[in-house]
Amino acid sequence: MKTIFREYLRTTLHFRWWFLLVMLGVCTATVLGIYVPVFYKNIANGFAQPYTPETFQMMLDNFWMVVLFYAGIWISWRVLEIGIVPVDAGGVRLLEKRCFAVLKQQKFNFFENNFSGSLIKQASRFSRAYEVIMDWFIFQFVQNILGISIAFILFYQHYPEFAFYFLAWVLVFITWSVGFSIWKLKYDKAVAEYDSKLGGAYSDAISNIFIVKSFALEQQEQNNVDGKADDVYARKKIAWILMFISFSIQGIMTMGIELVLVYLMIGKWQLGQFNVGEFVLFQSILLILVQRLWEFGRNFRNFFTALADASEMAAVFESQDIEADNRNAQALEISKGEIRFDNINFAYSGSETTNSCLFENFSLTIKAGEKVALVGQSGSGKTSLTKLLFRFFEPQKGKLYFDGQNAKDFTLESLRNQISLVPQQPELFHRSVRDNIVLSADVSDKQIRDATKKSKSLAFIEKLPEQFETMVGERGVKLSGGEKQRIALARAFLEDAPIVVLDEATSALDSITEKQIQTAIFDLIENKTAIVIAHRLSTILRMDRIIVLENGKIIEEGTHQELLDLEGNYSKMWKHQSGEFLKQ
Repeated sequence: MKTIFREYLRTTLHFRWWFLLVMLGVCTATVLGIYVPVFYKNIANGFAQPYTPETFQMMLDNFWMVVLFYAGIWISWRVLEIGIVPVDAGGVRLLEKRCFAVLKQQKFNFFENNFSGSLIKQASRFSRAYEVIMDWFIFQFVQNILGISIAFILFYQHYPEFAFYFLAWVLVFITWSVGFSIWKLKYDKAVAEYDSKLGGAYSDAISNIFIVKSFALEQQEQNNVDGKADDVYARKKIAWILMFISFSIQGIMTMGIELVLVYLMIGKWQLGQFNVGEFVLFQSILLILVQRLWEFGRNFRNFFTALADASEMAAVFESQDIEADNRNAQALEISKGEIRFDNINFAYSGSETTNSCLFENFSLTIKAGEKVALVGQSGSGKTSLTKLLFRFFEPQKGKLYFDGQNAKDFTLESLRNQISLVPQQPELFHRSVRDNIVLSADVSDKQIRDATKKSKSLAFIEKLPEQFETMVGERGVKLSGGEKQRIALARAFLEDAPIVVLDEATSALDSITEKQIQTAIFDLIENKTAIVIAHRLSTILRMDRIIVLENGKIIEEGTHQELLDLEGNYSKMWKHQSGEFLKQ
C-alpha cells in the first residue's frame, strides 16, 4: 500500500492548488451544514413560547441566518465542483500516463510472462482507484472528521455527558469499520487477482480468434472463460457476504445511538431540564452524522476494494528489474556497423551455471558491411542472439560491442534506432497503413512511396479502399501474411539503419513474390551490416558468411559452397530440405 499512497500523493500534489480549492469548499460546506441546526434550535424554542415581538424578531433573525448559511453551503459546493474535475479526472489522466510509462520500462521477458489483457485491466484499475480513494477521502474522511469534531463541541456546550457518549460511539463505530475492512482486504485482493485472470483469458482467446475458430475451439475457450468467471464469482460472493455482515453490525450500532439519545432526552424532560430546541439540535446533528457515518462504513468497502484493485499494478511500480540506461550512456552513433560478441555467457533463467547457459564464452565478430546468416535447429540460439543485439536481454557475463563501443554505453533508444528489424511475423498497430510504415517518423509522402516501391508493397496498398489511410485492424488482421511482411520491409527501407536483422523475412511470401523482392532485400542491406536468420536455406545463398549454431555454439561457418564441401551439419541440412523448408 505504500506504493499506492506514494503515487496517489504525488498525483494530488501535482494538482495541489485545485485540491486546496476542493478542501476549502468541502470544509466550508461541512461546517455551515453542521451549524445550521443551532438556528433551528432557537426557532424551535421560539415556537414553544407564547408570541411576543421579541420572540418573533429572534425567530426571524435565526431564519435569515439559516438562509445565509444555506447560501454559503450552495456556494461552497460550487467552489468544490470547480476544483474536483482537475483533481479527480486530471488525476486519473495523469496516472493513466504514468501506468503506461511504467509498463513500457519493463523488460522484454515481463511481457512474455504476462497477459496483455491482465496488464490493461491492472493499469485501468490502478488509475480508476485513485478517483474512488480521493472521493472517499474528501467526502467521507474529511467531512466526517470535521463533522464529528464540530458536533462534539456543540454537544459538549449543551450536554457534556451526552457528548462523551457520542464520542465513545463514534470511536467504536470507526474502529469496527476500519478493523473489519482491513481484515477483509485479503478477500478483496483475491477478487482483483482473479478478475485479472479473467481479463487475461478474454484477451488470450480474442487475440487468437483465428486459431480458436480454425480449430473449432470455441467451446473449450468458452469453458476456460466460464471457469475463470466462476472463480471470480466465488471470491466476490465471499467478499460481499462479509460486507453485508459489516453493514448489519453498523446498523445495530446506528440504531443503538439513536435509542440512547431518545432515552437520555426523556430523562432530561422528566427532570425538567429539557427544552424542545435542544431535542431539535441533537436530533438534527445526530441524523446528519449518523447518515454520514453509515455512508462512511459502507464506503469503506469501496476504499479497500480500490486498494485491492490498485495492488497488482502497484507491484509493477515496485519492480526494480526494469530497462534503464547506464548512468553515463549517450546517444552514440554506429557509423560502420561492426558487431562483436565477446565471451558472452547468457541464460534465460538469469543463472550462470553451466547446465543452464544457452551461450557460454560465446564470441562472434561480424565485420562492418558483412552479410551473415544464422542457421540451426530450433533452440540453437539464433533468435536469442538478436534479442541480445537489441538488448532485450543482457548477458550475465561478457560484452557486446558496436564499432568497438560497448553496447551499454549507448542509450537504449539510440541503439535500437540504428538497428532495423524485419521479423518473421510482423505485428502491426490498429492504425492506418501510413502510420504502420512511418512509425511516427517525420517523413515526406515521396519518401513513403519510395520505400513502398522498394518493398514491393505499393501495388497492393494502392488497391486498398483508402490506400495509405486504410486501417489495418488489430495486429494487422485485415492484411495477409505477405502484405504485413512487405509493410515491415517498407519500415526498414524508410528507417535506413546501418544494421539490419531479417528474421526469415520472406517466409510469408509466395515463391513468385519472394523472387520479386529478393533484389529489393539486397538493395536494403547494400552497404549495411546484415544478420539473416534462416530456416529456408535457399534465401541465404548469397550471404558473405553462414554461421551454423547448435545449443548456443558455433559448429561451422563459411560460405554456402565451403560448408557444402565440408560435408558437415550444414550439408546435411541442405540435403534434407524438402520443399525448401528445413525439417526440424
